[in-house]
Amino acid sequence: MQVHFITNEFFLTPSLRDYLSKRIQFAFVALQNRIATVSVRLRDLNGPRGGRDMLCQLSVVIPGRPKLLIKDIQEDMYVAIDCAVKRASYRASRLIERQREAVRKVTRPAINEESDSH
Repeated sequence: MQVHFITNEFFLTPSLRDYLSKRIQFAFVALQNRIATVSVRLRDLNGPRGGRDMLCQLSVVIPGRPKLLIKDIQEDMYVAIDCAVKRASYRASRLIERQREAVRKVTRPAINEESDSH
């Protein structure tokens, strides 16, 4: 699993980068072999004016599935990261589970009706 950080007009401090990396690794630990890339975009929408404007957007690429796009806007960037990563992890695990179920249905052997009657 590759992780990319995109920070347009937002200064990514070393502590924030470390926090974000740890949250992503922890949230996707069970799925990391199934996920190709996670791209994280951080942005301060209002700049220095303040307000509820810290954007964390995650794009999760799972081969064979549509790309997941999760956005969260909060007053605090750490809270936005937590919320977005949690939702992305949940949605990715659901997509992967649905993909597994679809494969199981296709590969499940048909029940032979004749063998049931004897």
